[in-house]
Amino acid sequence: MKRKKSKDVDINMIKQSFQICEGIGELTEKKLWKLGFTSWDDISQSEMPDSFSRAKWGVLQTELVKFQDVIDKSDFMGFNRLCPSKLIWRSIPELIGKIAFLDIETTGLNKFRNKITTIAVYDGIKCYNFVNGKNLDDFPEFIKKFPAIATYYGKNFDIPFIKNQMEIEMDQIHYDLCFLLRRVGITGGLKAIEKQLNISRGNMADLDGYSAVILWKKYQKTKEDKYLNTLLAYNNEDVINLEYLLFLAYNKLTKKNYTPFRKLKIPEKKIRNPFIADKTVIKELKEETTSYFPWI
Repeated sequence: MKRKKSKDVDINMIKQSFQICEGIGELTEKKLWKLGFTSWDDISQSEMPDSFSRAKWGVLQTELVKFQDVIDKSDFMGFNRLCPSKLIWRSIPELIGKIAFLDIETTGLNKFRNKITTIAVYDGIKCYNFVNGKNLDDFPEFIKKFPAIATYYGKNFDIPFIKNQMEIEMDQIHYDLCFLLRRVGITGGLKAIEKQLNISRGNMADLDGYSAVILWKKYQKTKEDKYLNTLLAYNNEDVINLEYLLFLAYNKLTKKNYTPFRKLKIPEKKIRNPFIADKTVIKELKEETTSYFPWI
């Protein structure tokens, strides 16, 4: 039995994915789309199509009930536990407006010896900053309200640091842009990718993770706000730019995997960074870097 194909199928990413079910592969999912099955409801309300595997049809009807239940309850943590990690990117459209774009700065790279200095979170509208010695302890309660987070290389850096230092679980859906972009051929560090994609950082173009460490040390030594504000401006720029990269990664993955999902409209970068990098501080850092590394 074939279903009538719709000329304009508005694919809702989560509810029209079948590969999320155990034992259902890419070819079977594409076959279902070709037959006109474009939603979980189509499976539950239809008879098994001709020449389709009875075993796989049974898996679909059983597994999709579990997924439908967690989605109906807005239990995104439950969805995260059920969904194969390689397909979690497909939930992005469902969670727009509920994603915390997150980035940390630290005193070094070792999660056991070094400490978090600042955490920036962007919710798509506003930036929130958490500073060691000021309001960093407010972060664990704040982040709980987000069912999903987006980072760049956060699975290997930001989240282990947070878990180790704050002793909290971060069991949200996690979109790590480093690995999602790598799957579509975009590789390198965050700053290198931004340059490749012509994403501007204004007068902070020359700052990097090492600069963030130096800025914190200068702030600790002098207590001058110009160093902290420049650090926060840098930290915020990371999370603001993650939003663009998330939408870009989703659109490229839908194309690469030949899915019928609609592309997302990439939002314009309208937010103004609440902190401004001090020009004299930028110049100071650049001069110090040049003195240490005269070939730069």
